[in-house]
Amino acid sequence: MARYDRVIPPGGKGNITLSIDSSSVRGEFEKKAIVWSDDLEKRSVALYLTGKVKPHISLKPGGYLSLWGVKGRVPSEHLEIINNHDKPLNINCIKSVLKDHVRWTLKEVKSGYVYKLEVVDISKTTGDYTGHLYVRTDNPLKPELVIIINGHVSEK
Repeated sequence: MARYDRVIPPGGKGNITLSIDSSSVRGEFEKKAIVWSDDLEKRSVALYLTGKVKPHISLKPGGYLSLWGVKGRVPSEHLEIINNHDKPLNINCIKSVLKDHVRWTLKEVKSGYVYKLEVVDISKTTGDYTGHLYVRTDNPLKPELVIIINGHVSEK
């Protein structure tokens, strides 16, 4: 988004403010804005806004776990929950409607900053299932994380 002084007198100065909505950007970014004027020698100037957006909480390798295998031998999957703030993070609870299909354990790797979430298939029947784990935190900027679980249990 750009904000700027609409009218600048000849020889005067003006302000231009560029900003981005960091909720829709991840990682490194570069944005470009062109400023047009009636100056005959320099009709336009390019302004660049660059930076790196780090999420409040990272899920490594990502927010998706796939549990595929043969009944009784579905490999477990895990991910890391990484707090990117200076203040420690507490995980208050984990909820899901997949209680008949998965069991999860949460281990603190680095107190308040890194957690390991392991998810194991406990299905008693074959078939496919998809659902979410809802991880509730005490971070007011990211009070809930959603992890997608996709499972497929075959007979052989």
